[in-house]
Amino acid sequence: MPYYVYRFSNDDKKVAPKLQDQFDEYRAAKDLVKELRNENPDEDLNNFRLIFADDKDRARILLTTQREKPQIEEWES
Repeated sequence: MPYYVYRFSNDDKKVAPKLQDQFDEYRAAKDLVKELRNENPDEDLNNFRLIFADDKDRARILLTTQREKPQIEEWES
């Protein structure tokens, strides 16, 4: 499965993220994310995301799906 690098809009997080590139190796994808974050220091670091998925459509779904907050037991806090 490939690694995908997506960029979210700085203005509106509800807009679908745009695919920047895809890689077969984790290191290459991670390096691109670092490079993009360094080139755009005024943007939120979470605007550039790396995800491992079956295909680009599944990756986009995983990135945009709201997840429930985990319940923390009182002994965990």
